[in-house]
Amino acid sequence: MNALPLASAPLKIVIVGSVAAGTSAAAKARRNTETARITVYERDHDISYSGCGLPYFVGGEVADIGELTPRDPAWFKARYDVDVRTGHEVVAVDAEARTVTVRDLATGRTFVDPYDELVLATGVRAVVPPIPGVDSTGVFSVRTPTDARAIRAWIEDSEAHGRPVRHAVVVGAGYIGLEMTEQLAARGLTVTVVEALDHAMPRMDADMSARVDAELRKHGVDLRLATKVVDITSDDDGVTGVDVDGMGADGAGREAAHVEAELVIVSVGVRPNTDLATQAGVGLGPTGAVAVDRRQRTSVEHVWAVGDVAESFHVITGEPVWVPLGSTANKMGRIAGDAMTGGPLEHRGILGTSIVRVFDLGVAQTGFTEDQARAAGYDVEVLHNIKPDRPEYLGGKSLVIKAVADRATGRLLGAQAIGASGADKRIDVLATAITYGADVADLFHLDLAYSPTYATTKDPVHYTGMALTNAIHGQAPLIRPAELDRRRADSERIQVVDVRSAKDRAKSAVPDSVHIPLAELRRRSGELDPALPTVTYCNKGVTGNAGQNVLRNLGFADVSNLSGGNQNYQQHRQQTAPTTLESPVPEISTPHKPSALFVCVHNAGRSQMAAGFLRALSDGAVEVRSAGSMPAEHINPVAVEAMLEVGIDIRDEKPKILSDEAVQASDAVITMGCGDACPFYPGKNYQDWELDDPAGQGINAVRPIRDEIERRVRGLLAELGVQPVA
Repeated sequence: MNALPLASAPLKIVIVGSVAAGTSAAAKARRNTETARITVYERDHDISYSGCGLPYFVGGEVADIGELTPRDPAWFKARYDVDVRTGHEVVAVDAEARTVTVRDLATGRTFVDPYDELVLATGVRAVVPPIPGVDSTGVFSVRTPTDARAIRAWIEDSEAHGRPVRHAVVVGAGYIGLEMTEQLAARGLTVTVVEALDHAMPRMDADMSARVDAELRKHGVDLRLATKVVDITSDDDGVTGVDVDGMGADGAGREAAHVEAELVIVSVGVRPNTDLATQAGVGLGPTGAVAVDRRQRTSVEHVWAVGDVAESFHVITGEPVWVPLGSTANKMGRIAGDAMTGGPLEHRGILGTSIVRVFDLGVAQTGFTEDQARAAGYDVEVLHNIKPDRPEYLGGKSLVIKAVADRATGRLLGAQAIGASGADKRIDVLATAITYGADVADLFHLDLAYSPTYATTKDPVHYTGMALTNAIHGQAPLIRPAELDRRRADSERIQVVDVRSAKDRAKSAVPDSVHIPLAELRRRSGELDPALPTVTYCNKGVTGNAGQNVLRNLGFADVSNLSGGNQNYQQHRQQTAPTTLESPVPEISTPHKPSALFVCVHNAGRSQMAAGFLRALSDGAVEVRSAGSMPAEHINPVAVEAMLEVGIDIRDEKPKILSDEAVQASDAVITMGCGDACPFYPGKNYQDWELDDPAGQGINAVRPIRDEIERRVRGLLAELGVQPVA
């Protein structure tokens, strides 16, 4: 099937589509043979571009669109002797005659071109939901450089048109939606994200995607979950906003609201562009994409399909899957280009490995999620591993890895990783391990690179393997927060032991837990019932495991360690509390006036700027306090100058001493980058904002601190249930 023609005439290859897969197929075919005639038809004018980079051009992080479109038809002709014809659309395929009908979009002329081998690289089309007003001026999808140019021009030209773009609504919180949200916020726009499902990044497990929700809100994004856009409003000058309807779990409307916007980005997903394939008689697979074999051959002789239009298969199960990613598209194109010119390459499947930056976090995944693994019939062991990506003394930041393994075989099935740094490296290591069928025990034995500037001596990957191995073999069983709460709700009697310090316990704790610090556990173990199921926990899991070992060695029969410790438990509690998952609708009436306290060391810069923003943006709807553990005599004049630039006057503010009364009177207590000098406080809403100190810095250094504070204050307003005034 699809063998090379026997005729002596040069092989004629026609490729439809010229982004990642099409150009990759052309380049590989040319590397294998100099005699083939290769023609690529592309209806657009940009070729071989980085679609994943488009949001960063919109945001200005990529200055010139040419950086995303580095190659043109002339380059391909000179480098590969490939004819790339842009502005040409293939409108029909006659598979029996082996011809394509092509329309020149500039002239309208059509012509027929014969082929020996035809490659369909038609990619995807953006899903446009049937929302009234979706075709209004100022509403965009993000798929091509043309789209990106138009969005950026709409924003940058808006001042001249008399209606500056200040507010944006992003519909959909997948990869593109999240990237666009970050980049629009970086341009200074107020961004609302509307997602119909319960969390942003819904491809991940809910207990991980909830962390993405929190990061969005932390940066001032108005995140509307379980909510749908029902109408897009506009006038003669363009879009003016969206009407949204919040959806409850039963599908009934919960709340309706109008969100102001001068820009709307619709990013609710893509679908394989199979029109041409269907017209040619090519069979589709169960995913709705073109079915292909491992050489990228379709069901029709001499017709191949590559890239986002074609389905792949899963490395673990071998079942068809469709995950449209540029990395996979490039591989498929190379494989088809090799196969049709006599090469041996075959596709080896995918895991859906992906990563996206969401403000300060890398968000990555590979293989099965917990939900997917259970749906596939696996009895799974699940670990939440929270470790720094490198030693904290060299700036290490917390990295959360959720790993899923098969209890029966010990095989690693999937992983998700979220952290400020290091998520990319770890997910790639874990993807490699899954690809080659690694047992979780193998992870500990990996010889990974170590230097304190890059990793800890026991890398988070090593810890993941150690903990999962111990859990699977019964040496150190794990219990997830959701399972603990479920068993308690079923009236099972479980004793939960907090082995942390008193200071850590004061921040937050698992309800109805006994506090016995690890150093006292052996001496005080008699206070516990060895016959009861017991759960130990610490902040992240390591000290909890040490306590677990102590009790097991003392004869306690059933001792589990809380997976991910108290940090993971508190995330779970926040995730399952409805009031923390949903951004409020604009008009919320309540007899209680929320209050917030900002604490830093000197109460002369960060806390005063935060208090100033909260007063201004809440317009008196929030009671605002600020204080310092060691207050200065005067407020920082550079902080005053920075705030005056945005129209907020804090010159009359005076540094104040921190008091217990102020803490107790506040719904939210926010400490601001002062480490041990700022105690931790229990409260309805405790946060620690890591921010640079403006003391001794010039105005250019203080401005980004000010802007970051404003973003976080906007997120705090959403949590307090208050709509910002601007």
